[in-house]
Parts: sequence; C-alpha cells; structure tokens
Amino acid sequence: MIRTAAAVAFLGIYVPAASLVGVPLAHLLRSPAVLYKLGRFGISVALMLSGTRVVVEGREKLGDARNMVVMPNHVSNLDAPVLFEALGLDFKAVAKREIFKIPFLGHVLRVAGFIEVDRGDRNQARTALDRAAQSLREGNCFLIFPEGTRTRTGELGPFKRGAFVAAIEAGSRIVPAALEGVRELMPRGRLRINRGTVRLRLLDPVNAGSYSYDDRERLAAEVRGRIAEALAESA
Repeated sequence: MIRTAAAVAFLGIYVPAASLVGVPLAHLLRSPAVLYKLGRFGISVALMLSGTRVVVEGREKLGDARNMVVMPNHVSNLDAPVLFEALGLDFKAVAKREIFKIPFLGHVLRVAGFIEVDRGDRNQARTALDRAAQSLREGNCFLIFPEGTRTRTGELGPFKRGAFVAAIEAGSRIVPAALEGVRELMPRGRLRINRGTVRLRLLDPVNAGSYSYDDRERLAAEVRGRIAEALAESA
C-alpha cells in the first residue's frame, strides 16, 4: 500500500506541474511532443515507485508507427499507463468523456489530440470515430482497446466494431497486443497496485486496408483470435 500511495502522491504533484509547463510549450512549439516526453517520464517514475516492471516482446512488430493502431486486451486501470511507457510511441486515443473531466490531465489530452467519446451518445461516438479515422490518415498512431472497457473476469471479452471501421476507412495497420500480469497487479475495482512484472507481447500486424466495411466482423475476429491465441499460450 505504501508503494501505491507513493506513486499516487507523486502523480498528484507531477501532473499539475508538468501540465503548467508542458501545455504552453506545446502551443509555443506547435507540437504536443513535449507533453509526451513529460508524460512518459512521469509514468516511468510512478511505475517504478509502485514496483511495476514491464517486459516487452516483439517490439519489431511496430515498424513504422504512422497510421497504425495498437489494439491490446483490457483488464485493468494500469493498462494504459503501462502501454504508454512501454511502447515509447506518441500515440493518441479515443477516451471516455469522464477522463477529460480530470483537472489538468483532461486539458493535456485535448492539446495532445486525444479524442473524447460519449459512450451513451451513438451519434457523438460515430463522430469521434470519424475524427480518429481522419487523424490516422494524417499519419498519427492510435491506441484503442477493442473491448471498449475492462473485463470483470480477466478473460478476453467481445470486440466492438467501431475501432475496426475507423481502421478500415483509414487503411491502417493494426498491431494486436497481449497484456499479461496486469490484472494480478491491479484488479478491477481496486486502487492498490501489487508489486510485480507485466508482460506485453506485440503480435503480427494486420493490414486493415485490405478489408472492406462489409468485412469488419472478419477483421475484428482476426485480431481477437491473435490476441486470444497469445493469451492462451501463456495460460
């Protein structure tokens, strides 16, 4: 519990301070790159304080990050910080509206180009996905959890189709990813972070550009199958 408290206390001080420095610099330089550098440093320190170690396999699968979507399984609130630090990519994401209400962090995410989505508003959600497709076409990289939310049991849940439609429209390259060990460190519904190691396996990419809108179910099944197979290998 002491490690978790130390990580939370650090972020409570660091996030406001980093945002007050980083946001003006991002506007001045007309680039969010400084926000990613500050964010990655802060997350690295917080993970170290919490006793979280990350092992990455298959980094070469990333290749050119332009117009790429990384799609991992989702079981914990720790997933996004782990991926942000481990991937080393200045990725954007489609995130639920509640996250943008967090003081300082919400403004930083908007400046960095993250896209807000209201899960209860289908029209707004469609608009958010259209914006994501356009951002991908512009060469940006995205992190999207295709399950949409954390699973309660830790088992791989059903995939939502919206992210795959955006990837098809943008002709993106999808890199499936299997996260293992995160649920043991921070189960859903718990604030405490247990000390341990997370394993991130990056899998063979899938070219969404070779699929049509009518093939979105098949594309989702292909990506889900690769993640499920990777998770089963380690079970």
